[in-house]
Amino acid sequence: MNSLDIRQYFFRNSKQFLERKAHQAIPSKELPNDFSIKEIFARTKDGGAIVTFSFQSTDAAKAQVAKDLIHRINEYIAKENIVAKFNFRTVRAFLVKGTPFMEDLIARYPTQRLRIEFQGDPVNLETLYKQLRPYGRIFDLSIYPNPHISKDPARYAIAQFTRVRYAASARNCLHGSIMDGTRLNILYERQLRTNVVKDWLVSHPRITVPVLAATLAGVTYIIFDPIRVFFITSKATQRFNPQEYALYRWLRSETWAKLMPISPGSQLDGPSIWAHDVEKTEKLKSWLAERPETFVLVTGHKGSDRKNKVFIDCEELANSRNKSDMTKSLAKEVGYFPVFTWAASLSGLVDTAIAATTGQKAGLSSSPDSQMKSILETVAIALRDVVPSEKDRRKQAEEDEKEENLWKRIKNTFIGSKKILSEKEEREKEEELDEKNIPIVVIDNYMCRETAKNAVLWEELAEWAALLIENGIAHVVFVTSNASVMKNLGKALPGKSFSNIALSDAPPEMAMTYINKQLGNEVDDPALPEVVAALGGRLTELELLVQKMKMKMDAEAAFEDIVTRNLIDIRKYGFGDTWDDDKKMEWSSIQFWTIVKQLTNKLSINYDELKWSPVFLGADGPLKAMERAELITIIHKEGRPDAIRPGKPIFYTVFNRLVSDTVFAASMEVESNMLLKKQSETDMAKLENNIEKLTNINATSRPPKEIENRIRFLLNKVDSVQKLIEDYDQKIKVAKEVISTAWVEENND
Repeated sequence: MNSLDIRQYFFRNSKQFLERKAHQAIPSKELPNDFSIKEIFARTKDGGAIVTFSFQSTDAAKAQVAKDLIHRINEYIAKENIVAKFNFRTVRAFLVKGTPFMEDLIARYPTQRLRIEFQGDPVNLETLYKQLRPYGRIFDLSIYPNPHISKDPARYAIAQFTRVRYAASARNCLHGSIMDGTRLNILYERQLRTNVVKDWLVSHPRITVPVLAATLAGVTYIIFDPIRVFFITSKATQRFNPQEYALYRWLRSETWAKLMPISPGSQLDGPSIWAHDVEKTEKLKSWLAERPETFVLVTGHKGSDRKNKVFIDCEELANSRNKSDMTKSLAKEVGYFPVFTWAASLSGLVDTAIAATTGQKAGLSSSPDSQMKSILETVAIALRDVVPSEKDRRKQAEEDEKEENLWKRIKNTFIGSKKILSEKEEREKEEELDEKNIPIVVIDNYMCRETAKNAVLWEELAEWAALLIENGIAHVVFVTSNASVMKNLGKALPGKSFSNIALSDAPPEMAMTYINKQLGNEVDDPALPEVVAALGGRLTELELLVQKMKMKMDAEAAFEDIVTRNLIDIRKYGFGDTWDDDKKMEWSSIQFWTIVKQLTNKLSINYDELKWSPVFLGADGPLKAMERAELITIIHKEGRPDAIRPGKPIFYTVFNRLVSDTVFAASMEVESNMLLKKQSETDMAKLENNIEKLTNINATSRPPKEIENRIRFLLNKVDSVQKLIEDYDQKIKVAKEVISTAWVEENND
């Protein structure tokens, strides 16, 4: 310790503590030679104690027995891992070779430097080193005056240890010892330092740099985080949005709106194109009026008001060039300001520089993923404070109203029943306020791109949304066209079912209204209603139709172009024309062809009937994979798959075109029937094998009656399978003839 070390005030005069620690470190009962502790002298300032002990031994073996006892004590200390509370280091035991100087000088404190005075002839440097080294690492050892450059004999030596405890141990154990006929007098030597704090900071970068970084991070948290929470809250509550104020809306309607009329194709006032789906809209409103308990999942095609809301467009995040741009986009969408994306690169450079100089990383580097996580956590903190702030604002307004109306205050004071009623109404209003002002987080285009680069983004958003739901902070609405989101969301919020809404396409009337609004006038094209009906009210196709008609294409030509593009996409992705050999489809072309054929004759397919058909044999994996590829849409009823429809309404037309392609349809029929024939032949071989085994059970006589019944049953199955094989074979023959005939006719034409 030194004069500035506060530990001296906690451990001064702690004789009982040192005695207890000495008894703990010395296993008196386990040591041989009748070992016993006589007395303990506390050396609090030196951080230790001097213990006198006795043991039985001969004079010749006394020194060796003492060394053996010290060795056993050190082994016991290492085994029990006994540490001192004031420095959290392992206790050590040494044999005192000299006469300790039991001083209690106030101005003398242990240091790393020892002054060793020679009372007699000088001691050799090597001999002195061998005596000092067992107590700890030595930084430097010198003899003064230097015998090599001075005529005078050496009078003292300066030994500098790497730690104070090493010097204290050497001083207490060797002071007064005799070495080569010379007595050693050891004192602490004060060190002259120009700036102790500066030297320590410079010489300990592994400690100072992380501490400075933590201090900087703490200051940043104290200063910038409240600012970020304020801006996020302002964006969620639309605090600085002039559209939220009636005065601005009135001024705009009376001035700018009259001077600048709305151009065709811009966002018009009036009902939305999806306003016809009143039932699902009301269901969504009812869910959002309750306490948040689970995710609200809005699925369907692409393109389908509350005050406290946060909107996150995942498509913009997924299209970012790198992680840094993704962090900036996320911060901009949620109102996180200020954001320092350069801090991640700077911290990485600093960490690299520290690792190059010290040989060990300081752990200062932060990745963009950790920055995104920090942004989402700050948003959660801001949303948590939205409802309490609304409560405080409402209470303050009511208090101001009560102060202005003295008569109401007197009435509430003297009419008890009315007061009780008002308290009840107050609780009801407060509960209604809570449910009404719970923020809504809308995560649009979730999992729009399933790539390795965006995998962390989807996981972080799902875990963050689960945090909001579990703590009742906000409602979370996922809007997606990806059918595989249930897997990711299920991991984030296990054990809960989601509130699911599947969007449907707009009816032809609403689609025609949308087309007329976008084109700006009534379109005089007799084929347009039929084209819009064939497109089925899908927004993406309607927008494409509007673009083509604005390029002076008529409705029928634009429709043919859209159908051709979708037909090419179906051949590529549905039938695997562009799939690599390494990356195989999760469904077969025959399975997809079966769906195509059935959807040309009816609007939807029975899911379970198709699942257990010979083509699928009970496997629903291919169906789900086709849904993820947006080739089909699985309609759910009461939480289970019920029906199958095309992925887009225009696919009805595309599927009819595929079936109308005689050569292609006949070729797919050949492939399908060959597969079914092969399956039937495999079943036939199994049946024949079973019949043969049953027939040979009792070869010498007639089989038992039960075996005969089983054989008869298998023979009936053989007959039915044989008829199927003949039917498949006939269909293959007819399809091949169609292929040959159709090809010849086309070439003749």
